[in-house]
Amino acid sequence: MLCGTCAQQLTTLPGRCYRCLRPSLSGLTCPDCSAISSLHRVQAATAYAGVAKELVWRLKSAGAKTAPRHMADLLVSRLSVTPRTVIIPVPTATSRVRSRGYDQAKLLAHELSRKTRLPYRDCLVRSGKTRQVGTSRRQRLNQLHDAFRVKNARNLTAMDVLLVDDVMTTGATLEIAATTLRSAGAGRVEAAVFCIAE
Repeated sequence: MLCGTCAQQLTTLPGRCYRCLRPSLSGLTCPDCSAISSLHRVQAATAYAGVAKELVWRLKSAGAKTAPRHMADLLVSRLSVTPRTVIIPVPTATSRVRSRGYDQAKLLAHELSRKTRLPYRDCLVRSGKTRQVGTSRRQRLNQLHDAFRVKNARNLTAMDVLLVDDVMTTGATLEIAATTLRSAGAGRVEAAVFCIAE
């Protein structure tokens, strides 16, 4: 699925705030953006281009359910987590799961859980079904308002959360999910994505 030569073509991203794109140590959300965001940091393996884009396409459109193994291998070496961290996937829209037969974010989260030995919690539920491809950050935020809810919230009290998804575009989905988790009692919420669209 991903040979050594192709893996070497993956671009390493500089640390920066996911929201304003200013340089930031290890992808921490900058102080200004932290005042309006529940997301402490976004960690990524690479940029959404070339080999990474092809790998994501195969996962989403060609049934390549083994792709998350390679994605997790690349992502885990860039992660910074605490022993109190739980891994939670950002659920994909129900219509997409039905058409693919699986949720790619959950596959990736399972792989990260296995490799890091951190607990996996499938406790974020998505109610929105709106297609988001090609929409702006503002449109996504409007579409995602009240799109998530948490089940079994008592298991999250004071726990650090690592939200997992395959691709981040505007960051709106991660932001709303983080806000939902914090409201349910979670401690610090960070995100880990395989790649970031620039």
